[in-house]
Amino acid sequence: MSAPGAVRRRLVSVPRTFITLTIVIVLLPVLLLGSGLYDLVTRRFDFPTVRLGLFGAIYLLHEAVGIVGAVTLWLTGAFGAEPDQERLRRRQAWLIRSLLGWGRRIVGFNLDIPDPKTLPTGDTIVLSRHASMIDALLPGHVFAGMLDRPVHYVIKSELLKSPIFDIYGTSLENHFVARGDNTDREVHAIEQLAHNARPNSALVIFPEGTYANAHSRQRIAASLRRRGELAALALAEELTTLLPPKPAGSLALLRGRPDASVVIIGHVGLEGVAEFSGLRSHLPARKPIVVRWWSHSIAELPSDDEGRIDWLQEQWRKLDAWVADQMQDRSAR
Repeated sequence: MSAPGAVRRRLVSVPRTFITLTIVIVLLPVLLLGSGLYDLVTRRFDFPTVRLGLFGAIYLLHEAVGIVGAVTLWLTGAFGAEPDQERLRRRQAWLIRSLLGWGRRIVGFNLDIPDPKTLPTGDTIVLSRHASMIDALLPGHVFAGMLDRPVHYVIKSELLKSPIFDIYGTSLENHFVARGDNTDREVHAIEQLAHNARPNSALVIFPEGTYANAHSRQRIAASLRRRGELAALALAEELTTLLPPKPAGSLALLRGRPDASVVIIGHVGLEGVAEFSGLRSHLPARKPIVVRWWSHSIAELPSDDEGRIDWLQEQWRKLDAWVADQMQDRSAR
């Protein structure tokens, strides 16, 4: 049964989605014509604004389809109960796969992904780089879509404004972090998420906490300097492409699932696309999004929190160097 807060939230977000989709469909020819003229005036003959408009409409359509799908599952089950977890999980995996497919067709987002069978079986904690909203789809695509495994995310609570994240995210047992809230309570909730996760699950967290770009790197370094956190500041200034990882959530997952393997996911190709202006300047994408991962058994990690923080920071140094090398290679081609 949905909590009263979730019901109130969805009474706003669900109608808003369908109203917005209806307006976009009605006005789409005019919007695309205006976007095309803007692209011509700005001499962008590959029409990035048109592509963005089309993909925005496709995303809204997927939100509507996802809402209808979840309601259908609820209606065909017991009234008052959440939709069947397995069917809902597979529907979510289909939505992610479909969105990525349309992203490939419209904006050129091709994925270069290793064989997913190289990932460890059993419970897995996934520590992923975070450069844009798009990379949040990657662990779900790999684990849920390609490997048919349950996936649980630790993600920001602002995403609850989107009904697709709200309905599927809360039903499929993810944790939405209320940033700036009681830290101890949030950490405890993350630990419980890991403890209660289904067997063979992937538990996904983005240790950087926000998109890594030039602005966020400067802002976080300034914040660390004000707070006198000199060790974290030194790491922030050492890294050239990433943000220093915040360890609390990762440590909580490790405590909640003490036998899980750890996978670190890195990717290159989504730099500069976190905002609309960045997306437009990088579209259509001409090079694939390169995704790589590194697996570690729990035996490779120190057993204490302090040692695990040092280990995490060292892995982030290695990931930062890999991203920098990949970006240099891409720019040289």
